[in-house]
Amino acid sequence: MKKLKILLCDARHSTIGAHSNYVPLGIGFIGSYIKDQIKAVDMELILSIDPDEIFGLLKSWKPDVVGCSNYIWNSQISNLICSEAKKINTNTLCIIGGPEFPAGTGQRYIKNTNTNATYDKCFKYLLERPSVDYYAWCDGEIVFLEILQQFIKNNFSVENLKKDDNPIKGSASISKDKKTLLVGEYLARIGMEGSVKSEGRDIILSPYTTGLLDKFLDGRSIPAFETAKGCPFMCTFCDQGLDASKITAFSTKRLMEEFWYVGEKMSKHKDGTKVVAVFDSNWGLFEKDVELANNVLEVMDKYDWPEFIECLTPKSNRENLLKINDVLKNRVQVGLSMQSMNIQTLSDIKRKNWTTDEYLDFVEEIKKRGKAATSEMIIPLPGETKETYFEGIEFLMEHNIQPGTYTLMMLDGAELGRDAAIKKFGMKGKWRILPKQFGEYNGKKVFETEQACIKTNTMSFEDYIECRNYSFILRLISSQSFLPIYKLAKQLDISWFEVSKKLSELVQDKNFKGKLKDIFEGFCKESQNELFETQKETMDFYSIEKNYKKLVNGDIGDNLLGKYSALGLLHINEVISAIFYVMKNKFNIKTNLKLSKILESSEKWLKNIYMIDKIFDHDVNNQQKQKIEIDFDFPSWLTEDKKPINSFIKEAVYEFSYDKNKLDYLRRELNIISASTNEIALGKLLLQQAARSFNIFEKQYTKIN
Repeated sequence: MKKLKILLCDARHSTIGAHSNYVPLGIGFIGSYIKDQIKAVDMELILSIDPDEIFGLLKSWKPDVVGCSNYIWNSQISNLICSEAKKINTNTLCIIGGPEFPAGTGQRYIKNTNTNATYDKCFKYLLERPSVDYYAWCDGEIVFLEILQQFIKNNFSVENLKKDDNPIKGSASISKDKKTLLVGEYLARIGMEGSVKSEGRDIILSPYTTGLLDKFLDGRSIPAFETAKGCPFMCTFCDQGLDASKITAFSTKRLMEEFWYVGEKMSKHKDGTKVVAVFDSNWGLFEKDVELANNVLEVMDKYDWPEFIECLTPKSNRENLLKINDVLKNRVQVGLSMQSMNIQTLSDIKRKNWTTDEYLDFVEEIKKRGKAATSEMIIPLPGETKETYFEGIEFLMEHNIQPGTYTLMMLDGAELGRDAAIKKFGMKGKWRILPKQFGEYNGKKVFETEQACIKTNTMSFEDYIECRNYSFILRLISSQSFLPIYKLAKQLDISWFEVSKKLSELVQDKNFKGKLKDIFEGFCKESQNELFETQKETMDFYSIEKNYKKLVNGDIGDNLLGKYSALGLLHINEVISAIFYVMKNKFNIKTNLKLSKILESSEKWLKNIYMIDKIFDHDVNNQQKQKIEIDFDFPSWLTEDKKPINSFIKEAVYEFSYDKNKLDYLRRELNIISASTNEIALGKLLLQQAARSFNIFEKQYTKIN
């Protein structure tokens, strides 16, 4: 029988550094499942994430089947891959699947009714992608297998497969006359039998232990694990919120085989990443997750790996994540998922947060572990106003929770991307390019875009822009580098939220000059210039050669909060000066000799402690010493801030030197990230470090008097 050649793609643009550097676990699951289930056919399987490699394989290897993931960050290139495959061989079977589809990933049906706009949009979506034979709208592993089995039954012929317009289970396709959307019946997720404790998903052989993902365990890609699939919550901004699908799980035994396997492989890459990611939507939701942590500890003890675990905080049972973190040597990302503090908004987005007291108790537990408490806010969510947004930010900041502000994405597969919600909440979207998500392949420029919500019936566009511009100052001042100033402000009864607001006003003052003002104005200008009325306008603009070159150079089109906050921190001393100017001049506090010593010494210390600007300077002399004299022992007070502050008003002398180990670590992580500019790379690193201690950026110091 004919050898069946299958190419599975999780394409990531890498023109100016990869947006995602995680091991492609999703196509790994599909690959290991179909290899195990299809025994009667000689199958050759290749997995790839590199567009250049993929297009090369289409020409040289000529696969019979091409399967592509379809997320918002790679939907355009996935379509191009299918198009190029069909040009080479019209009999190539092209399948795509993922959440970037009008039906989403949680639907139980796609019906053609007079009131169902989703059906019409799915039809239009596939009409615009004529090279796509089938869209897997149910879970990829089981749908891909179903399509392959039908392909084999039809003698490996796409024409035979589609000649009778018979839909295939779990997938959607276009009829031969292009007048009908053919929808196959729903296929349940693997492992739906039994409880969440079941081992139902173990039927999918591990793509790690079978060696299928070995090529990605190269030290540059972050290993990813999924202990369970599904989410029981219905958040309307998320593409998993359309259906409270039952969560299905892998067994602890299976997962530990993977951790041991990957740990042994990664231990050989001394300069490779020491981070792993857990892709569950709610890791820690179940006791089984705590059980897994107890086992992972053995791997950690043997290999001192991983050094940090990225994960999403569960929306309930958060105390389990604290248990997991404590077991795993305080190396787990622990944050807060809030999105909004406004009760009406939470109701509108079908989200129920903890009470204020519960959140604050959790924050205290995070702080006890020496971690930064972080939380994301999304604007403009339904029901949110400018006033309620700032009220939420004030609550977070006054409790030393680092808030990050994100713009609402009107995702194809999410409820807030659908016509009914858009009409109900008066939502208006504009288009922009996704950071780093573009490239030129076979002479064709490809751009991945998103529709960002820029107004609702409760937040005008002008209010959105005000909140968006302020979000830069918020992101900057929320950096862990300024935590010592937050503590000082709290001691002096100065509102940290008001510091941020007055700093925002200061940089907008026409009389204020300097690099910080230039950076702020650059952010504000680019925030508006990045928005377009239509997706086509967006793509047409960046297709112009001079604009495309700016993209490649990193001058436009990147993550603006990351880019500009990194620029701000590269000029950290100017930011420190501006913050202390605000504290000294914009509040009604009486300045006396003691207070002057406290403020002047604190500012002096902070302007000497950080070595952010030396990360890219490989000629730094690690032996070089520097001394400073201060009249208020600020660093001692920081470690003993329960004692009266006045008891630290005394002369102190400190000696600084650069920390080679820290600089080496930071440079290694930056090298793994890769980007077109140092600022872009640093911005992403700072985002990754947000929940960790900022002392990684500090010099070594010794008190000598």
